[in-house]
Amino acid sequence: MATGAPESKQLLEAFEAFTLASEQLQQRYEALQDQLGRLRNELETVIEAVPFALWVLGNEGELRFTNRPQGMEGRFQDGLPPWAPGAPTGLRHFKDIEGRERYFEQESRPTGVGHIITLRDVTEAHLRAQQDTREERLQAMGLMAAELAHEIRNPLGSLALFAGMLVEDLGAQPPQLELAQRIQEGVQRLNTLVTNTLTFSRDLVPKTEPLLLGLFWEEVRAVSGLTEGIAWDNRIPAEALWNADTNLMRQVAVNLLQNAIRALEDRPDPRLTLSAAQEQIDGKAHWHFILQDNGCGVSPETLSRIFDPFFSTFGAGTGLGLAVSHRILVAHGGLLYLESQVDEGTKVHIRLPSAG
Repeated sequence: MATGAPESKQLLEAFEAFTLASEQLQQRYEALQDQLGRLRNELETVIEAVPFALWVLGNEGELRFTNRPQGMEGRFQDGLPPWAPGAPTGLRHFKDIEGRERYFEQESRPTGVGHIITLRDVTEAHLRAQQDTREERLQAMGLMAAELAHEIRNPLGSLALFAGMLVEDLGAQPPQLELAQRIQEGVQRLNTLVTNTLTFSRDLVPKTEPLLLGLFWEEVRAVSGLTEGIAWDNRIPAEALWNADTNLMRQVAVNLLQNAIRALEDRPDPRLTLSAAQEQIDGKAHWHFILQDNGCGVSPETLSRIFDPFFSTFGAGTGLGLAVSHRILVAHGGLLYLESQVDEGTKVHIRLPSAG
């Protein structure tokens, strides 16, 4: 008995030490579980707050986590959605449920047990890059056009003078007078084209002031030749204000409305819809204006050239209207772009800083 007592005591002490260690391990395990839970919640909160979409996929393509459980409200125009096997990477073209086009940069990164898909909105950068590239091309073309216009203007002045003299001298000879008048009209048209070309090529310095959008577009409507047969739906908020040069922007607006009117010819139920929404760009308020028609629309090939000078889809046009409009918006530090589909219509987007 004397020998067994110390052994029992040692066994009891060992059991108590084991129990204490187990309790401490359990407490540490529970603490680690709590910490892991907090970290998981914090990580999910951070991921949900990041300004891009994220999908974590397993080796079989199964979804393990996403901060966009509702998916994307719209349709990708260039292939499968990001979370689908075989989806393309790089620049993605997307159209949301409201019909607005957006651009995303898609990346795929392996994790060892699957891969992570990220989708970052690069619409602003993409549109700006397109506009910058277009502006560089227009500047080069403008310089060349200006040189040609100056060379043409001198002999054109002589033609205008002699054509006028012919019209005066042939007043008593109607058949010959008609021919002389046609020459005079052709010279005047050439002179207008030269003047527009020089306007397109010159540097623009806007004199900005607050411009009330709703009233401004109503005034432009009155001088644009809009017929009563074309429905006019002005949804611009009363508080919408641009900081812009009124005279320069009137050139843009008149040109856009005249283009829309031509696109609506012979269309059933023609209508124009004007809307505007405020946006924050680099911490500064802007007003994003949209002029939408349900006209004939243009093809993607035509849309890619629509801002080129002397390119026109209308037989009587000079092809300088949109080119000049583009230069005016660039001079304002604004953004101008078009969306269009054949037989569905066109949306013209203009964004300028807010005056309010």
